[in-house]
Amino acid sequence: MRLLFVKDSLAWPRSSGHDVHTYHMMRALAALGHRLGLLTASPPPPEAVAGLPLDWTGTFPPPGEPPRGPASQLGHLQEKFRDYWGVDPNRVAAVGAAADEWDADAVVVVGLNVLPYLGAVRGRARVWYAADEWFWHHASQVKLLDRRTWGEAKQALVKGLYERAYRSLLDRVWVVTEPDRRAMRWVAGVTGIDVVPNGVDGDYYTPLAAEQDERTCTFWGRLDFGPNVQALEWFCGAVWPRVRAAHPDARLRVFGFNPTAPVLALVGHDGVELAADLPDLRAEVARQQVVVLPFVSGGGIKNKLLEAAAMGKPVVCSPTALNGLRRPEEAGFVLPRTPAEWAEGLAGLWADAAKRASAGAAARAWVVAHHSWETAARTAEAGLKEAVRR
Repeated sequence: MRLLFVKDSLAWPRSSGHDVHTYHMMRALAALGHRLGLLTASPPPPEAVAGLPLDWTGTFPPPGEPPRGPASQLGHLQEKFRDYWGVDPNRVAAVGAAADEWDADAVVVVGLNVLPYLGAVRGRARVWYAADEWFWHHASQVKLLDRRTWGEAKQALVKGLYERAYRSLLDRVWVVTEPDRRAMRWVAGVTGIDVVPNGVDGDYYTPLAAEQDERTCTFWGRLDFGPNVQALEWFCGAVWPRVRAAHPDARLRVFGFNPTAPVLALVGHDGVELAADLPDLRAEVARQQVVVLPFVSGGGIKNKLLEAAAMGKPVVCSPTALNGLRRPEEAGFVLPRTPAEWAEGLAGLWADAAKRASAGAAARAWVVAHHSWETAARTAEAGLKEAVRR
């Protein structure tokens, strides 16, 4: 099949989940014999597309240029959301024109604001690589006693209405977990939904020999992403004081892009350290004894958990971090449910090098066996073939 991927940008370094799963899904589909096209707002950095056998590439026209290509068929509410997202009408036409020019079998749009791009696509399978279902993503962050989170309720309603408005343009939707599939079916009313769990590049994320710093733990991810911020706030408020009371020299090292004010308020004291915007964190993660993933909100699969497992790190995580994982009981994760159990889990791993090594080896074996990108691509391929046949 000829698969045209449409994404506003492919960034380097890959700082977002969308950049990670788009690149690896494209590469895995190419390995299965499919041909790839890519349409972006501007040419991506060479590093961002290295290893992708692209047969066709293109960029959107400059803002404000008259649309050139098939006419948009967006309905009234769909047009309202196109305007809400600030999508230039010439981009809608450009996607349709690119699909026609390259004779794509399917157009795969990636991201949140991208559904208007399907408005001029005709005679081709139309796929949204959503990954997460966005109503649930926002609703899960609402805490009734925390006024700061109440705005997430409005965002949940907006995103839910947006998804439902565009359901007629969606032949397939790719999500990463079964709960996301159920939410997409209930909220958006879409029936052609494929659960495509994220994989991990086990050759890139591999155990590294490094001298580890005593009583260290680490967390990483985009630090302007709500579930990541809430995870750190909960951990630093509920767990870390207990840990430091027992181990005054304990350190939590946070790595990530775009740290926001709530994150900056947590670091720089009480053993919490921040290293922002590292292009490659593998060597730094190797120096830490334990990975912590204290999620209290959000859906989808946590790429950082797959990366930690592939690097052979012992992982202490909340049950929420296990969303969408295959056979997680084989991974050797420590799964505390209370702050006291979190502190005990960390202390137990810090005190026992053999236990850390065993947990890390189990995590590595599990992720290599159950979360390859080839498996994800074959699931996506099956849905694509069904959509193309229609």
